[in-house]
Amino acid sequence: IPQAAPQIILNLIVCLFYVSAGALDVAMSSQERMFLELDPATRSALDLGGPENPAEPFLLRIIVLVLMTICCYGVQTLFERQRRAEEEAAEFAVRQQQLHAAGRLAAEIAHQIKNPLSIINNASFTLQRALQQGKNTAAEQIEIIREEVDRADRIITELMGYAQLAEGKVEKINVVEELDRAVAQVFPQSAKFSVKIQRDYSDAIPALMMQRGHLSEIFVNILKNAREAMNGSGQISITAAPGPNYTVVVTMADSGPGIPKDKQEKIFESYFSTKEKGTGLGLILCKEFIEK
Repeated sequence: IPQAAPQIILNLIVCLFYVSAGALDVAMSSQERMFLELDPATRSALDLGGPENPAEPFLLRIIVLVLMTICCYGVQTLFERQRRAEEEAAEFAVRQQQLHAAGRLAAEIAHQIKNPLSIINNASFTLQRALQQGKNTAAEQIEIIREEVDRADRIITELMGYAQLAEGKVEKINVVEELDRAVAQVFPQSAKFSVKIQRDYSDAIPALMMQRGHLSEIFVNILKNAREAMNGSGQISITAAPGPNYTVVVTMADSGPGIPKDKQEKIFESYFSTKEKGTGLGLILCKEFIEK
């Protein structure tokens, strides 16, 4: 038994059963001898001899059982120390891996932010020269600057979400309400997207205990991916059903082209994206939020 307390209790119960059985055996033996003393003929035929004292072997066996209990406790103590040592080693390895990942993430952040900044710098230089020479190319360069600023802002926003995985308050959340709220955010009525949303929600879906911001980020991110994959027109089907052990299974499918099979294994890698200006952080954030 992997825990010491149940092991000791089990051993002591065995000792108690043995003592009870021994006491019952002594009582029955006494009654049997009393009967045989009243019937000398039967006693002579059985050749039982004088009365025996069972105390010595009985106490010896009790001592053996108690010693076995102590040995089991000692073994469980050793197992517990070994288990704690293994847990500490595993935790240390995880921390080392997290530090390594943090250093790699910092380098990738610098690389990702440097790209739009360099493009903005080039566009600003071109814009300055165009203004000096009186050329009418300012609008094009300004549009480039705005696009790259939006791209940098998106990278920083998603990185802030990655850094704030553990922040927030855990609460009881209705999955259906969060799905409908995410659909309203990604496909607002004022935008008039040519997208048909098909919903299929099962009854008696259990509530989830998690952070509302995490669940919202998961649904919104995947729905945005679907909208962009379909170029704003098509069909999205959303299903929600109860799973085993009070889990919830949510499925989202769109009529877009999908992700090529040779790239599906990379979708949870940092900064991998199949979109032209994607940051490659959306799905890895969803994965981290679900694991949290």
